[in-house]
Amino acid sequence: MKPSRNIKQGFFILLALLFLTQWVHAGIEWKTLREVKLAGRALDVTASFDGKLIFSLTPGAILVYSTDDDRFTDRIPVDTRYTRIAYSNDERLILSSADPATLAVIKFDPVYEINITNRPFKGAANARVTLVVFDDYQ
Repeated sequence: MKPSRNIKQGFFILLALLFLTQWVHAGIEWKTLREVKLAGRALDVTASFDGKLIFSLTPGAILVYSTDDDRFTDRIPVDTRYTRIAYSNDERLILSSADPATLAVIKFDPVYEINITNRPFKGAANARVTLVVFDDYQ
């Protein structure tokens, strides 16, 4: 009988603690930092780990938004069947579709524009590829 008495006492202590303790509700402060209008319907959104790029999956395309530039910088065409997107390490996006069950991994490489106006160069001025050497910094 002792075990059942201990169980009853424990139950009553638990009930007393539940009803006698004060409930605490935490608050949260927030503000909208940006609101960006999309040209189409957003199916899903993900962001790079550093938060500098936001990827919005729309039917048929991924819109790439740069938080540094505060604008859409690129558009990656994709099949319209994809409805979900996730960011992975090493500049990879994972797309998924429920019908048909499909998974796609897209590797992207950022391209940076460097203003070389009035800088010394070798070769043709209209070359398709430009190699920039940073040799004047410490």
